[in-house]
Parts: sequence; C-alpha cells; structure tokens
Amino acid sequence: MFNTNTTDCDAGTPPRRDYVQAGSTRLSYLEWGEGGRPLMLLHGITSSARGWWRTAPALMARGYHAYALDMPGHGESDETDDHRIENIAALAGAAMRALGLEGAAVIGHSWGGATALALASADEGRSLTDRVVLIDPALRMNPERGESRLPSYLEGVGLPPEATLPALRAANPDWHECDFFWKGEALQQCRAEAVRGLFLRSGDWDLALRVAQVEVPLLLMVADPQYTVIAPETLAAAERALRPGLGRMVMVTGTNHNMLRGGFARVMPILTAWLNEK
Repeated sequence: MFNTNTTDCDAGTPPRRDYVQAGSTRLSYLEWGEGGRPLMLLHGITSSARGWWRTAPALMARGYHAYALDMPGHGESDETDDHRIENIAALAGAAMRALGLEGAAVIGHSWGGATALALASADEGRSLTDRVVLIDPALRMNPERGESRLPSYLEGVGLPPEATLPALRAANPDWHECDFFWKGEALQQCRAEAVRGLFLRSGDWDLALRVAQVEVPLLLMVADPQYTVIAPETLAAAERALRPGLGRMVMVTGTNHNMLRGGFARVMPILTAWLNEK
C-alpha cells in the first residue's frame, strides 16, 4: 500500500510552482527559498522537478535559492518538437534568463547533466553559470545507441503509480519512500514522445570534450563503475579534458546512476563541500 502524500514528501519545505516562457515553450518550475545564491536543478529522463524533493531544501538551507525545471515533455512542462540537445540547453537557458538567474550554479543529472554541460560550454550560456555539477551525465548519444536503450526507458511511462511502483520497489530497495512517490508521479506525467525524442531524435553527440570549454568550476560526479551510464572510453576522455584548477571528477563508489536517491547520504556531503569551496 502506498500511503505517502505530498505533504509528507516535501522534506518540510513545500516548494512554490510557477511557469516561465522559453520561446514558444512554457516550462514549469519549482522554487525553494526567497533569496540567496541562485541555483538551477535539471532532472533526468522520465523524472520531474519533484525528484529534487530533498536535495533542493538541503541546498536552500546552505544559502541557495533553488529552482528546478520540469524538463520539456515532463511534469507540467510543454513538449518540444526539437529534441536536439542544443535546443534543450537553449530552452533551459531561456528559462534561466527569464527568471533572472545570471551567474547561477547549475546541477544536472543524466539527461539534465548533458543539458547543463551543453549550456555551460556554449557562448550564449556562459554568463548564466558560475558553477556546474554533472551527476552521472549522459555524455554520449546517437540514434543507434538510443534505439537499443529506448524500450527500457519507456517502461511505465504514462502509467499510474500503482502499475509502476511494484517494479520500482523491487529494483531499488535503498530508495526513500518519497523517491518512489515522486518517481511514480513523474512516470505518469512523462510523455512518451519526449523519451523517444532523447533517444532517437536528439542528434549524434559526444559531449565528453565539451568539459574543456566550461570556464567555471565543474564537478563531474560518477556512479560506481558497475552502474554508471558513462562508457569507460567516454569517461576517460572527459577526465582528460577537465581543465586544471577548474574541473574535478569524483567517483562515488557504492552508488548507481540514481545516486541522489539511494546514495543521498553519501553524495550530499561531497556535493555541498564542493559547492562551498571558494
């Protein structure tokens, strides 16, 4: 029985929801706090802004004014008909400009990590970021690779939580109860076309070398080698491309791709310590 409710799963700090126009695309976002250092959170495929339910309040308590986008085709955000990673990054950038988030820290997980990197390494995105965290980012994609991975990511999309939670529970015994709550909601809200867009129509891209183009401090957090989505050769290329004095890679052993769910207690001290460095 799934008895958790929204109030239980706000980590004591309910966010405010609002909407912002990014070109012709209306994006939904959540906001925690009234002031402090600006922070933008970008989730992965089939998740939603709600997935940051305890990360955002924890960072707010450390002086951040946190925002989290529902990525296109997810949560309460509109879909987009242009799924190229550069366009997704441009939409995130347009939302940040509309919200006045110049010089923000940007944290992205998986697809959100790819989006954060594409944004921070582009000329038009550099003024928006002052620190970047990539959490087990999707650094490489092409239609052939995407086609093989698509079926597993479409599982549960559009279905109600009672249909998806049994499998999620079985596969993720270390998740918090509220991780299941918000992931179940996110899967129901997610549009299958957005998932197909990432895996089949986002282009042929390899962002590993783009870390060299990021001109602000960058933290690359990688899941345990057994579970990371980053291929060994891609990870090696990204590590070599990190800029001395700016880029750092940390492998968080014992965590999987969803490290801020099952590995929250292990990941947050690393993340917050790095964010607080001068």
